[in-house]
Amino acid sequence: MAWRFARAVGARLCRGQLPRRVDRFVAAGALAVAVASRCPPAWKALDAHVAQHDAPDLLVVSGLVDVSQLLGFARRSIPGATPIVVYQHESQLVYPTASGAVDPEASLRNWQSWCAADAVLFNSQFHRNAVAAELPAFLEHQPDDDQRPFLDEVMSRFEVMPVGLDLDWLEAAQSGSATEGVSGREPQHADGPVVLWPHRWEPDKDPDAFLSALRKLRGGGSRARLILAGGDPLVPSATKEQILEEFADWVDAVGPFDTEGYRSHLLRSDIVVSCARHDFFGVGIAEAVAAGARPLLVDDLAYPELIDERWHGDVLYPRGRFGSAFADAVRRVSEGLDVDRALAASVRERFGWSTIAPQLDERLEDLVVSGS
Repeated sequence: MAWRFARAVGARLCRGQLPRRVDRFVAAGALAVAVASRCPPAWKALDAHVAQHDAPDLLVVSGLVDVSQLLGFARRSIPGATPIVVYQHESQLVYPTASGAVDPEASLRNWQSWCAADAVLFNSQFHRNAVAAELPAFLEHQPDDDQRPFLDEVMSRFEVMPVGLDLDWLEAAQSGSATEGVSGREPQHADGPVVLWPHRWEPDKDPDAFLSALRKLRGGGSRARLILAGGDPLVPSATKEQILEEFADWVDAVGPFDTEGYRSHLLRSDIVVSCARHDFFGVGIAEAVAAGARPLLVDDLAYPELIDERWHGDVLYPRGRFGSAFADAVRRVSEGLDVDRALAASVRERFGWSTIAPQLDERLEDLVVSGS
């Protein structure tokens, strides 16, 4: 490989976003990569770095950046033929809002960025397909010139590149007492398996369904231990507070946690759940499964892509059936009837940086070579 882009970008891209600053150039031989995101203004940071380094051979841009604006401001710093890659970890066009309405200005910025880019990398096929399905209607209702004639050309640049997971720490854990955490284990508490909630406490993750499932579980005479790892929204979640009040004796830990704390909780988790209405990829789910947790996921969104088809029948449930599926998963894990232990190894092999980095490197190098 001419460069190791993934290692240069580091764990922040693993978590689904490019770094917030153009804080490094990556060079090996004749090739260099610049990485741009929103803060500080990408063009300003780019100008400053180009003043100290040669112009990059390739520019990788977060989906949060307005590429057309960036290129306008940075026209004196970046050669016009420099390939531009947009990594799209989320898209405003299909991002759920409380009102259900699309943000037209943010969606138009996304579209303009895709028009300017040489390649657009979506983190899942679900994400790519959702955008492709909504674009025609969105463009039809734009007040200016009809841009639908450009649709096929722009969509031909749409590709899928999954988020790489930073899993090196698991290798170290396997050699110590945490080995059981990545190979399957019996529940660590007599009063139920450890259940991980790794999501934001936002409506699109449907925490109300989680609360209902907990009540149903308790009503059926079963118990669980809870790790509530999700980050808090700007407005405190009433559902989270209700869970903490009703199930105080079930709660083992409440996040958010620092990196080491979060990893230790991943290794303790027997089950990781999602009742989400929306998820472009599911980094938290993938990390937990890689660490050995049994997933319980809706048969929708990006989740069928995360889990190899051979395990779909064991871990995916029909939408609207989370409560009964959750109770069954707790029962099965409590009785030691877990899914195949190879599931964790499958996720590590498919989405670890050791797999994704060479794929990403190869694609970026192809763009540089074809543009030279």
